Amino acid sequence: MLAGLIRTIGTVVLIWFVFRWLDRMARRWSNRQGPTQTGQSPRSTPKESPSPKDQKLGDYVDFEELKDKE
Repeated sequence: MLAGLIRTIGTVVLIWFVFRWLDRMARRWSNRQGPTQTGQSPRSTPKESPSPKDQKLGDYVDFEELKDKE
């Protein structure tokens, strides 16, 4: 029974390492293939988002605290 448990744990660990290795290989392959197909450099600068002033935002409302009548 203990031998079966150790064998199962070893199989799961081995499968985990294989999937991890395949994932790393797939990322390297996709990084190599991506820029050549699109014609962009691998480390392109991100596009700047429009500043908040350009967006239609609501007005600022300042609230006052009211004292409760006791």
